[in-house]
Amino acid sequence: MSRSRKHAPRKDDHIFYSLLSGSQYSRKTAWFEYVELVHIAAPEIDFSEVSVSTEFLGFKLNAPLLIAGMTGGTPLAKKLNALFAKAAEELGVALGVGSQRVALESPETRETFSVVREMAVSVPVIANIGASQLVEGLSADSVENLVETVDADALAVHLNPLQEVLQPEGEARYAGLLDRLRELVERCPVPVLVKETGAGVSREVAARLASIGVRGIDVGGAGGTSFARVEGFRSLSMGDELLYQLALDFSEWGIPTAASILEVKSASPGLIVIATGGLRSGIDAAKALRLGADLCGFARPVLRAAIEGGCEGVIRYLRRVIEGLKRALFLVGSKDLAEFRRAPVVVRGELREWIELRGLRLPEV
Repeated sequence: MSRSRKHAPRKDDHIFYSLLSGSQYSRKTAWFEYVELVHIAAPEIDFSEVSVSTEFLGFKLNAPLLIAGMTGGTPLAKKLNALFAKAAEELGVALGVGSQRVALESPETRETFSVVREMAVSVPVIANIGASQLVEGLSADSVENLVETVDADALAVHLNPLQEVLQPEGEARYAGLLDRLRELVERCPVPVLVKETGAGVSREVAARLASIGVRGIDVGGAGGTSFARVEGFRSLSMGDELLYQLALDFSEWGIPTAASILEVKSASPGLIVIATGGLRSGIDAAKALRLGADLCGFARPVLRAAIEGGCEGVIRYLRRVIEGLKRALFLVGSKDLAEFRRAPVVVRGELREWIELRGLRLPEV
């Protein structure tokens, strides 16, 4: 069996299983319910004045949104990446792709990734490779291949230790990762980002990543899709009862997204912070931005919109997010994101307790 055919079932499994309601955290949330934006009854601005445009990697975006990297390597993935890219171009938002490992191993799958640049010609695109593959060794040619395939403006290295250690075919190899990351930062022709895949990033890890020159971190926090649950479904389908039970044990593991944003901001204020993990609305995006995120990533709801309504479904959903974000700014009296970052905010409940216990910085007011 070729490597591309070996990876294909897993990649499509991740798409299908993540759409199930049972793939979501059941007890843990992203903790945005503990963030209250203070309503301003006399905002002293007109709604028509509100702008949510922003700068990212030298690009002007119409909104601080990212269609997060999800897939690649299969015919279904090609179709999805094409419509994600078309939507990103239409809306003027950033775009990521899923892990490009399969394209390195099986060049015939490259078009399932390169299709994004055929559709998204004027927005930033983020390439993607796994930490385990980086540890195994990426040649200069491989790095160039990753970037060139999607004409990338940044390269994300995804961290998924929880997923790897629960995956039937997992490769939980992380020894020496920071050294390999440092080398990648030095030789990569585009900025290097690091992204978690659903369990969050702590202050300690963020500080180490900042110290070696990583440009930004996608927190990939807990509260949305639980990849422990996704791998549990896969293990059950393969008859691996032990891994299935372990996946259930770890199904609520991780740092909630709101807490992870503050963890990363406390580690290094200069890092680009991308908030993904359980964001579902413009209000969620507003709260993430007020906590310190620079960009807000959406994955599962975009995937569901694509499956149900194609490219137009994705555009409709993200327009709702953008319009919700604009209204949130208006209701706190902010004309733009710079003003919004100084808007009053109240942090309470478990998130407040987390901040105090971890000695994190509260959002500035």
